[in-house]
Amino acid sequence: MIERALELASGYGPAEITFAQGRSTRAEYEDDRLKQVGVAQGSHLGVRVIVDGRLGRASATDPREAEAVVARAVELAEFGSEVKFDFPGSAVAPQVKTYDPEVERTPKAELVAAGAEMLALVKAYNAEIKVGAGASWSVGERRLVNSSGLDLSDRGSRFTIGVGGVLVRGTDILFAGHGRDWRTKGAAPREVAARAIAKFRLAERTADVASKPMPVIFTPAGSFVLLASLLMGVNGKNVLKGDSPLAGRLGDEIAAPGFSLSDNATVDYAPASGAYDDEGTPRRKVDIITGGRLASFLYDLETASKAGAQSTGHGRGGGASNLVIAPGDTSLAELVKGTAEGLLVDSVMGLGQSNIMNGDFSVNVSLGYKIEQGEIVGRVKNTMFAGNVYDALMRVEAVGSEPEWIGSLCAPPLLVGALSVVAQK
Repeated sequence: MIERALELASGYGPAEITFAQGRSTRAEYEDDRLKQVGVAQGSHLGVRVIVDGRLGRASATDPREAEAVVARAVELAEFGSEVKFDFPGSAVAPQVKTYDPEVERTPKAELVAAGAEMLALVKAYNAEIKVGAGASWSVGERRLVNSSGLDLSDRGSRFTIGVGGVLVRGTDILFAGHGRDWRTKGAAPREVAARAIAKFRLAERTADVASKPMPVIFTPAGSFVLLASLLMGVNGKNVLKGDSPLAGRLGDEIAAPGFSLSDNATVDYAPASGAYDDEGTPRRKVDIITGGRLASFLYDLETASKAGAQSTGHGRGGGASNLVIAPGDTSLAELVKGTAEGLLVDSVMGLGQSNIMNGDFSVNVSLGYKIEQGEIVGRVKNTMFAGNVYDALMRVEAVGSEPEWIGSLCAPPLLVGALSVVAQK
């Protein structure tokens, strides 16, 4: 069916056919109770075809609809964007491990037991916490063929485990938790629960914070606050349109010299890794910021062709894969010890950006702690901080030595000087 779809689409111009299918099993706990144990499966057929220089695309969930999907893609090409690229042929790609057969051998009973163990451990620490927990796995296969002779197949697995909870005392509401998302099995329920409990334990006391500029230390989980606007800024489409404040600034210093960021889809078993992107372009490590200087934008085939560049392996939209912030040489404990007064931020409520493209942000702290004289003295409440991402990156005073994977982000703690902090009394 896939070959027939390619044959039909190629009659109108350069064409690409993608077929993917997957299956998953999960066990979820909510409010201290087992909510559901489920099994799911699905498939996706995608067609892209270039007709008279315009790109048409269509999709369906049933591969038996291939002929109708091709016809729809051809019809929609009349209204598609003008493109000047062809689909890539075969090319050497890196060897990247994305599949662990042990993942799909995990029975439902083991997922249920993992959730129950994490729930019990958190409740043993504090019975007042309303706990949610879960474990799941998924596996998927993909085949991509195109009119340039490319024919590739790959397989991936995913194992996710996590626990969190909410503790309500009067008007005080505390959310905390921890999870692990990887392509192999690995994180033990007891380990995940212990990390969540540690966050609750640090928050047992509360502390007042003054409204004024002060240093902010971001944990690996909290550091995404600094990356959301940056990712929009290095997206090839935004650069091409002139919307990005980074357009025309390759080689410029946009962060402190100690800050380096790469996008690396070749890390074995990382969540967003793979040998090829979803257009069939081989993936590689791409340095975005090196020693504080802007080194690269992220391009797919379409934006690269219009910018006179090469695709960086960030297909269909130029989105990032695995983001990696290079670690420094200072431990989190040392960062805290060296701070006379400041905040340690682990999570925020949304991102709250007033102008996300320009990098402006104003966010409420969901889980954060007050630092006084080099010690964490308690959790802060009703606190927010504001600033500009690009200004904050220039103010990175130290990069931690303990990177941690949070989803597809690998980040160490980061110390940023003098962000504006506002506390409501």
